[in-house]
Amino acid sequence: MANHSLLFSLALVIFFLCATLHAESSTTGFEIKNDLPKEYADVPLDILVKSDKLIDHQVLKVGKTLKVGVTQNAIYYVRAILGNEFASVHGFDPSRDAGHETVFWLVKEDGFYFNYDNASWKKDSPWDTE
Repeated sequence: MANHSLLFSLALVIFFLCATLHAESSTTGFEIKNDLPKEYADVPLDILVKSDKLIDHQVLKVGKTLKVGVTQNAIYYVRAILGNEFASVHGFDPSRDAGHETVFWLVKEDGFYFNYDNASWKKDSPWDTE
């Protein structure tokens, strides 16, 4: 009987440990789509994504999408440079985005837009030059 109680207790500890680790490592993500007009095809859109370390750095071509998986308790910073313009946004911010599976970002001529349904866009950040 003591062995059964010990095995049951051990099984419960392992279950709760696994559940906790799964919750902590549960990921969501964000996507950045270069939605600039075709006239921008020769203008590099330089995207840098950081959290506590460099996550990704690439030139995103017109019409292409960058997908980034995130840990839900960290802020992910996005810096973009387009010619002589730049913008910075929080690609993922737990205080804003918790509970959403994906944060969608759209890069347009006048700045960055975001939403959670990939349909109804809200402007977040304009391009800056200084």
